[in-house]
Amino acid sequence: MELVLIIIVMLLILMTAFMFAPLGLGGGVLYVPIFIYLLDWDIKLSLVCSLLLVWTVSMGSRAAHESGGYSVDDVGRKGTPAALCGAIVGALIAALLIDHLGDMSIKIGASILLVWVLYRTVKQLNVEMNGKSDGDDEPPPVEGTLLTKYRAGCFSGGAASGLLGIGGGAVFMTLHRSVLGFKQHQAAGTSYIIESWMVPVGVATHLVIDGTGALIFETLGLSVIPIYLSVVGTAWLGAKTAIKLLPQRVLTYPFIIAVVVSLLRYLIDIREVFFL
Repeated sequence: MELVLIIIVMLLILMTAFMFAPLGLGGGVLYVPIFIYLLDWDIKLSLVCSLLLVWTVSMGSRAAHESGGYSVDDVGRKGTPAALCGAIVGALIAALLIDHLGDMSIKIGASILLVWVLYRTVKQLNVEMNGKSDGDDEPPPVEGTLLTKYRAGCFSGGAASGLLGIGGGAVFMTLHRSVLGFKQHQAAGTSYIIESWMVPVGVATHLVIDGTGALIFETLGLSVIPIYLSVVGTAWLGAKTAIKLLPQRVLTYPFIIAVVVSLLRYLIDIREVFFL
């Protein structure tokens, strides 16, 4: 039974990497629930392992998007420093919340974030379906007030990453699509520039403050290496496949479905604690 469970979890991880890679997401919104509910890991180990997987997805998908010309490097570089600071702050806050309030505080925070992402994504999709906008081929100049707003959003995405064990992609994608008007592939490629630098900082902060590094290798051993290498390859393949075969707007729908599924899982837990 344990072997079957391991196979199921590995398949879910690879499927998540394949499907999320073209969406600008690392898959953290699903990895954390997979670890908590299927493997029964504690919240700290789940957060760090999720971030490690998100990083590998980011690296694989970034390579695919950059090779296709679907990343706006100068915009990504402008947002990265703020995201790095946010990741450190988020990881510190997560440690305090878990120690003093328990893991339910993380689930409530994740739910609030996902509701916001869902609202902004549906709003942007509605605008595009009404023919008002389909995203600009060239991004607007990111400077002045817009640059300040963008960096504040990147800081929030970094904080969400460190706090909730996600890559922040849900925030970055919403930021690039709704605020900057990027098309799907541009938004994803630019998000992965930020995530590929930001996520390791969040991981390192978690390892320093809660000492989960030894627990990771105690739990997974050397199998951690082929697991993460396979995720990088799967993410690259998923992004390449979607870029070549799928219309950009079509990718918004699986994004919304993934967000809704994750939100429902967290809300069920919150309901059980507060209303039963």
